[in-house]
Amino acid sequence: MSKHVLGLDLGVGSIGWCLIALDEQDQPAEILGMGSRIVPLTTDDLNEFSQGKAISKNQKRTTQRTIRKGLDRYQLRRKVLSEKLAEHGMLPDKDLMQLPVLDLWELRARAASPGEKLSLPEIGRVLYHINQKRGYKHAKSDEAEEATKRGKEKGYVATVKGRYAELQQEGATVGQHFACKLKEHRQESPSGGFFYNYRIKDQVYPREAYIEEFDRIMGVQSVFYPEVLTSAFIQELRDKVIFFQRPLKSCKGLVSFCEFEKQERVVQLKRVNREGKEELQERKITIGPKVAPKSSPIAQLCKLWESIHNIRIYYPDGKERPITLEEKRKLLAYLQTHDKLTFTALKKELKISDRERLWCDKLLKGGIKGDTTRALLRKALAGYKRYEPLLRMDLELRDSQEVDPETGLIRPIVDESYLSQPLYRLWHILYSIEEREAMRRALIDQLGFLEEDLDGGLLDKLYQIDFAKQGYSNKSAKFICKLLPHLQEGHGYSEACELAGKRHSASSLTKEELEERPLLEHIPLLQRNELRQPIVEKILNQMINLVNALRQKYGSIDEVRVELARELKMSREEREETSKRIRSREKENKEIAERIKEYELYPTKSRIQKYRLWQEAGEQCLYCGRSIDVVQFLRGDGVEIEHIIPKSILYDDSSANKTCACSRCNKDKGNRTAYEYILAEGREAEYLDRLETLFHDGKLSYSKRRRLQWKKADIPADFIERQLRLTQYIARQAQEILRQGIRRVGASEGSVTAKLRHLWGYDDILRELNFERYQSMGETEIVSQEEKDGFITKSERIKDWSKRKDHRHHAIDALVVACTRQGYIQRLNSLNSEEDSLQMQEDSKQVREKMGGQRRPTADKHSILENWLILQPHFSHQEVKSKVAEILVSFRPGKRTVSTGRNTYLRSGKKVTQSGVLIPRGPLSDESLYGQILRNGEPTYVKKVALESLSETQIEQIVDPKLRREMVARAQPSEGAKLNPKLLLATPFYSDEAGAQCVRSVRVAIENGKNSIVPLRYNESGKAITFVNPGNNHHVGIYRTPEGKLVESCVTFWQAVDRVRYGLPAIIRKPREVLEQVLLRDDIPEALLANLPASDWEFVEYLQANEMFLIGLTDEEIQTALAESDLLTLSNHLYRVQKMSSEYYVFRYHLETEVADNKNNTGIIPKFYRLRGPNDTYLKANPRKVKVNLLGEISLPK
Repeated sequence: MSKHVLGLDLGVGSIGWCLIALDEQDQPAEILGMGSRIVPLTTDDLNEFSQGKAISKNQKRTTQRTIRKGLDRYQLRRKVLSEKLAEHGMLPDKDLMQLPVLDLWELRARAASPGEKLSLPEIGRVLYHINQKRGYKHAKSDEAEEATKRGKEKGYVATVKGRYAELQQEGATVGQHFACKLKEHRQESPSGGFFYNYRIKDQVYPREAYIEEFDRIMGVQSVFYPEVLTSAFIQELRDKVIFFQRPLKSCKGLVSFCEFEKQERVVQLKRVNREGKEELQERKITIGPKVAPKSSPIAQLCKLWESIHNIRIYYPDGKERPITLEEKRKLLAYLQTHDKLTFTALKKELKISDRERLWCDKLLKGGIKGDTTRALLRKALAGYKRYEPLLRMDLELRDSQEVDPETGLIRPIVDESYLSQPLYRLWHILYSIEEREAMRRALIDQLGFLEEDLDGGLLDKLYQIDFAKQGYSNKSAKFICKLLPHLQEGHGYSEACELAGKRHSASSLTKEELEERPLLEHIPLLQRNELRQPIVEKILNQMINLVNALRQKYGSIDEVRVELARELKMSREEREETSKRIRSREKENKEIAERIKEYELYPTKSRIQKYRLWQEAGEQCLYCGRSIDVVQFLRGDGVEIEHIIPKSILYDDSSANKTCACSRCNKDKGNRTAYEYILAEGREAEYLDRLETLFHDGKLSYSKRRRLQWKKADIPADFIERQLRLTQYIARQAQEILRQGIRRVGASEGSVTAKLRHLWGYDDILRELNFERYQSMGETEIVSQEEKDGFITKSERIKDWSKRKDHRHHAIDALVVACTRQGYIQRLNSLNSEEDSLQMQEDSKQVREKMGGQRRPTADKHSILENWLILQPHFSHQEVKSKVAEILVSFRPGKRTVSTGRNTYLRSGKKVTQSGVLIPRGPLSDESLYGQILRNGEPTYVKKVALESLSETQIEQIVDPKLRREMVARAQPSEGAKLNPKLLLATPFYSDEAGAQCVRSVRVAIENGKNSIVPLRYNESGKAITFVNPGNNHHVGIYRTPEGKLVESCVTFWQAVDRVRYGLPAIIRKPREVLEQVLLRDDIPEALLANLPASDWEFVEYLQANEMFLIGLTDEEIQTALAESDLLTLSNHLYRVQKMSSEYYVFRYHLETEVADNKNNTGIIPKFYRLRGPNDTYLKANPRKVKVNLLGEISLPK
């Protein structure tokens, strides 16, 4: 039985896969299958994830949902308040509810004035008004955030508090203050009536101000109505109705389990199936301790020790200067009392003289953060000497219950007594208590704080510390207690994990453990929110489905090699930093390209790299210091790119291993490292000075400086292998998932894949397959290129070609990953000696003899190692090209309309669970709310638009004629010129002559898309008052009338959810049966009925985003191609639904990665079809739906 190896290339929105069979000598024998699975993401989602943006689309939707919930809760409070007021005869009448704005505020001011008696309905109206706006209640984290911004602009909370302080000095209530301000700013309108140049909405006061006003009103009015306004009724109104706020839900369930201590169990849980019946379902659950907060004193101590063990300092010659355990303890003491450890501070602590000319790694370059918890507390307690002992935390070690199987010694552990240490107790109070008064009480009762100190400002300082903001560590306190004793003994992190009885990496299994490990027949999917990264979870679940499908079709898979996209291996912060760096580099490359053009040279990728190396080396040969002319370097005339460590010794062709050198130095250096050459030439001192200058000027990076000072013996034995280790959480998680069902799982890396793909000749495959197609579309160009001998050659190329224009590049990468044996990586990694080179030459000779003894024409252009890699067993160019040409790209369709969930809430103190709740799988509508007015006698939809968001068309649709005239005049720089919305923002826009009422938004009439707007809310008489635009379309149904004509039914996502909500199918395939079902019910809304297809229509098919269609073939041709498995023909006519609207459908070619091109639809295989349908054009194209499964297998739908 042959051995099966699967290569996986995991990207942010794609999975490339290739399954190969090996022969008895473990050499690639056959490509069993290969393909690309695309998980479509919107451009915004993809960019936000890759750029590490903290705000995603879901978060924006959550913000909008929070606003809606706030409105719903207000309406609920209002309903309860109405009931209470009605019970006590205080319900205001219609006239009171429609009081003019100034009269209402004056009524509220009188209510709080001693001796002023209001009627009970008037008091009720005032309470309605207070309930409508009850002030800002800030959280502890808000104060903490503003405390970190001191010295900058005044924060929101501070502004609100300052406003409240002024109100207290004034001695007025909120109502009295605003009544006075409105009187002062009242103006008479030219058209009659009054308006006010004062914006109350911007004047926010804290919740305390409104509670004080409520208490004062009740104190004044209860004198007149003691039998109605009893203390019990007043307390109920204040605490349970108007100012009631439920406690925040706990988020402890979102905290991750400790990777080292967690355990998994399979349990049976009750669930409601689609038929609404309860059933038991097996589910894998995780139990164990949660990870500790980063601010926890025990986690801080662990972090400090880990950082200290990672410090590296070097002598001028590049040798590492060891740091003793005693010195590390000194650094620990320093970090516990200082905010940061810099290289200067380290040298001072370790008594290292500047004359020693030591240098540090990049960890120290930016400084190592100290104990942030102690630092915050030390700052808050400054000036209070009596509390300094609270910063102490002494750890005691004891014997654990575990024995080291290798040494037989009992493992030590930190005793739990640290929980009662002063520092831990103080931290826990500040971390866990949200309420200010509760924190004050705990500090006094538990830690002996003096009331006069707390009330004198100390409580303010402590309350502003937000320890929760730092997030969580990657280890639990339980494991940290096991790890710390070994870290304190001087062991590095990985070694300390081993001594604590845990493997730092799950890949470190012994050969026996690997062979005996039980495997699952079916790898289970990840649970929702298991990784807290929805995009990554989506990709990994698709990977699981793919692997399970391959095992089902081809049998067991012996080995999987996986390569992850860079973004998947990074944290959000790392993605954000990388994205900034890439954007900066792209900008620099464009500037360099323009400079190269000034030298009358074409700016190729190679020349841009040369220019960078020239700048990095200080415009000189890095070895001899001779100035270098940039034009000579760019032309390759007497100046060359030089490998710091020769490729014959260590294969690394990245820019990190390249520099700029004159030809003489390059030739003399030979097969030596840069530093070995310098030592042999006796130029060490000036060379090291040159490196020092370039390093301090920021031109030379830390890593390159280190390479330039390496001798062969200094190069780490696993230099490249270390770069391949997937240490990040997501990468480890992907491998652990696969290990549940696969015996051997290994990792590959993008640079290795790229090099092998190039050496094996796979780089040109997609260009060759696409050339004729792009040529037919007119997207090729003739390019002239100057060779080294001055001869100019011309060739025809695809314009702006990149392999990323074709989805199949993922599959080719996966093929290379599958063929990448560990021996190749080890050869790339090993420090090749002369003996190694001779061995590779001998191996290459033997392979050539087997192949007929022919020497490749390009053999002289490659190094010994490259020639050796080229001759290693792999599939031929033509074989791979044939397989790639037959790939049908598989797209994951987003078909689910709703999912069922459950809602748990408290009712009368009891927990109630509501099951079978329908949860839409996307936004039901656009975020904008619409109103309806009469305009020119016609009902017109309108919406508010902020000035900064106004478009040219919207300016002309502003409802207010005066505002429209003035804004058109401002936005039009000259008569007849095009409107420029940006001109509206040049200066503030005011609606009154006094310049007090600043216009921030305007009402705009809606013309485009007005037919799709639907009602959302109704008033008491049943009239629609609020409207929304349903937004995205869910599908387009194609039906045939009794006359044989094709008609469509375009269904929005809103309408599809509505159908499911009332028990109807989202996609109606049997119109007559559905209509008969609907006629038996009386709860179906008219809007839903109006959208149903006619009962005499016959269902043909439906179009939905990312569904696959064959276009341009007759039914007979389709049947023939499917029966004969003519994949080339099928591939040439396979398209996916990109977008659809009423009578407008866009189909995009399945290989196309770019969706922005909406112009060029010519050629033998168009990039897209734009069909108006269903009509003659649609019928002529003959779109026929097909199913392309996970493995790229095509079939007609059943």
